Amino acid sequence: MNQVNRPWITERLMQSLQLLACPPEIQLGKFPSFVYAPDEMAQDFDNFRLAFIDNFRTEMTGEQLHCLELIDRAFEQMSKNCFSPDQVRNSGEWRKIRELASDALSAFGWPLSDPPRRDHEFVSGETRSESSD
Repeated sequence: MNQVNRPWITERLMQSLQLLACPPEIQLGKFPSFVYAPDEMAQDFDNFRLAFIDNFRTEMTGEQLHCLELIDRAFEQMSKNCFSPDQVRNSGEWRKIRELASDALSAFGWPLSDPPRRDHEFVSGETRSESSD
């Protein structure tokens, strides 16, 4: 049977929520230039939300579960146009995500703080013309 790395999943969910609660310039500045930050933030949240709920649902409060569901629903309701750096900075949808993430951090008793960069997790790919030189 596989062991679940609870500390890692917990830390990554917390850091995902912390990033979602940060001001837009901090959010966008946490990624290398070749990474599309809006998509990555949503995918990171979804990945660790699912891992946390799948493994620890019975230990979560109703408020914690509800907070994560509200963020998930808000992302699901966003149009494709909302997933751009300009929309992260200026849209009401992303302001709502920041508010919901702050509420979720509070529900878990986690600090509202600036999470670390994770540049080492991203690799820039070569374009076809670069690889044939």
